[in-house]
Amino acid sequence: MNRTIARVTGAAVVLAGLMTLAPGVANAQETRAFLGTTVEKTSASAKRTALQQAYNEASMYGYAPEQCVTIHLYSVRISSVMYRGEAGIHCTK
Repeated sequence: MNRTIARVTGAAVVLAGLMTLAPGVANAQETRAFLGTTVEKTSASAKRTALQQAYNEASMYGYAPEQCVTIHLYSVRISSVMYRGEAGIHCTK
């Protein structure tokens, strides 16, 4: 009987400790990365379109543009008239 009471008391103490941690877990921020890629005729349009694609994907997951930071943005010439653009953003809510 005393062992049962001790176990129940111990379990209650552990549960109370976990409940104090719950608000901290609930306040944890959700972070995601998004990538946009495209092929365009100019370097500037490739970058612009890739960045827009990344922001569009982020918006589908509920992130606003002000919640995002551009991690990388570049273009590479892949032929005499075409550029591949890539943009990466990191969003936190």
